[in-house]
Amino acid sequence: MAKPTTSEDDKADTGGTDTADDAVASGEAETKQAADTVEADEADEADEADEAAPKRRFVPKRPWPWVAAALVAVVLAGGVFGFIKYQHVSGELAQLRRDQADRQAVAQLAKDYALKSLTYTFEDPDAFFRSVEDGVSQQLKDKYVNATDVLRSIMLQAQVTSTGEVLATDPVAQPGGAYQVVVSAHQTTRNLQNPTPKVSIILLQVTVNRAGDGWQVTDIGPKTGAHPPVEQQLPPPEPAPASPKPAPKR
Repeated sequence: MAKPTTSEDDKADTGGTDTADDAVASGEAETKQAADTVEADEADEADEADEAAPKRRFVPKRPWPWVAAALVAVVLAGGVFGFIKYQHVSGELAQLRRDQADRQAVAQLAKDYALKSLTYTFEDPDAFFRSVEDGVSQQLKDKYVNATDVLRSIMLQAQVTSTGEVLATDPVAQPGGAYQVVVSAHQTTRNLQNPTPKVSIILLQVTVNRAGDGWQVTDIGPKTGAHPPVEQQLPPPEPAPASPKPAPKR
């Protein structure tokens, strides 16, 4: 049998095919290498981006120190304001307590002195003057000293006896720390001409000023503009018997 022969054209065709295949393979290799290079570059860029990302996120996404500082400032400001408010309220309450204590002390002093001025007897007039002159201002004491002779003479001649009962006191603060105390009282009196006790409702005005750590009476007198005393008779007076009519002359 005869062997197949290969013509030059076939060889040429074969050689041309191999060359083309080699060229294609070489192109594919280069393409693959370029792709690998691109992928490597992209991977490097991704790694660099991942490394830089935490640094970029650190500043804007962790404001806790500033928030904490702001909260501390708010708390401190609130505490300071609350402390100042507490001191202010405490000062007002303390002042109210002092004012109330002063009013009570002044009212009690005026009450006691009003009772002294309403209590006297012709049997011992000097005791009355010692009582009303004790602990008062020099100005008030001088008033009593200057009127002693006149008042004693009235007590002795009319045989006057008087007692008092305080019904109410109303202290009113005045400029300069003084108080005007209006004292409502019953005064029960009797004398030689009217031995039956008589009760009068009177209003007195007692002036009290601060003296050192305490208080002092500086004046006393009838309340200005007060109505005249309302007098009552205890017991009620009996009607006077009617005088008999003279018999007609015949």
